[in-house]
Amino acid sequence: MKNNSGHTLHFALTNPALDYRATVLDSQGKPVPETEVFRKMREGRKNRIESGRNILVVLKSGETQQDTIELSSVYELANSGKYTVQIERDMPPELGSGVVESNLVKITVVE
Repeated sequence: MKNNSGHTLHFALTNPALDYRATVLDSQGKPVPETEVFRKMREGRKNRIESGRNILVVLKSGETQQDTIELSSVYELANSGKYTVQIERDMPPELGSGVVESNLVKITVVE
């Protein structure tokens, strides 16, 4: 993430699988199913049962922040093939409503 705004931004990093939303498509452009583990994790969040980290990020204008999402724990990527991934996250409160989207990333899963 890079802060391209003229504002200092504040946001939390809790659980990467839940902080971000991903669109993962197979080589035919069909959505890849979520894993059972991820479905249970999301359900736990609805019931206020959540584990993870609690990191407050203060990102000044021009600064960058890296984070990691283990896609194979969130999406069924067991089959070899080519996939397209795009990640999004809600904008920090200082920028109002909406989402920030990543570039499209193409990955190849091999056995």
